[in-house]
Amino acid sequence: MPAARSLRTGPAALPLRKRGFAKRALGFAKRAVPKAPVPGFPLLWIACLAAAALMMVTGGFGTGALPPGTRIAFWLLLMGWNALKWQALFAWGVRKPSDWPRVSLLGAIPLNLPLPFEIWLCGRAVGVEMRAVPIEVWLGAAAISLGIFAVCRAVAWLVLRRARPVRADTGLLARARVSAGDIAAIKAEDHYCRVLRRDGQSALIHYRFGDALAEVAGLDGARVHRGAWVCAGAVEGAEREGRRWRLRLAGGGTVPVSTTYAAEARARGWLGARQSRQ
Repeated sequence: MPAARSLRTGPAALPLRKRGFAKRALGFAKRAVPKAPVPGFPLLWIACLAAAALMMVTGGFGTGALPPGTRIAFWLLLMGWNALKWQALFAWGVRKPSDWPRVSLLGAIPLNLPLPFEIWLCGRAVGVEMRAVPIEVWLGAAAISLGIFAVCRAVAWLVLRRARPVRADTGLLARARVSAGDIAAIKAEDHYCRVLRRDGQSALIHYRFGDALAEVAGLDGARVHRGAWVCAGAVEGAEREGRRWRLRLAGGGTVPVSTTYAAEARARGWLGARQSRQ
């Protein structure tokens, strides 16, 4: 009878080289997967799925004569591809609620121009030769884009409605005696929040950082660290400390930028032309 062998699972069972590779892969995955929700997801996909279902029923673009299975496959493929395009556009251009209408309008023409070719390509993918008249396709796409634009406006309205305004009477800024136009940053310090002013002064208030973030959601600013939020108008530049960044603020203060939130700071131009290296 062969001797029984114990099975070891988990990191300890891996050879040293493989454990090192696993750690590097896990680190890459953590950096690659965004912490913040992707703009438009999942509402954009729900809207595109609804549009695909409508086209399946009505036989849009002359697909009514196709067998049901082929028609379903065609519209799922076409609308899925277009959902990916719009999702990429929103992920690239939407940084705050007011960006939704502008990004939607800017993307309507370039994203819809290749539709006749995409219809032909999706038709070939499901085994059907389709020839689309560009004008008809673009007019239909314009109607669909208006629907997407309406959804984006609804998203912006819902986000703005949910964002609680700065409470001037009882909120953090009132307790710190700082107006919305004078704030530079908010930094978490244990169970306290330090409110930095643009004139260099600061106030330390016993306050939850999460509540502070909710109160300044209506201001033009961004979270740049697990425990730091900065006002866009107070950022004067950036500097490197090894592999890390720090933002220079009006009044002489600085705020660290963590790897998790560096993409947001870079998208806003805070780590760009005005940077300096140490």
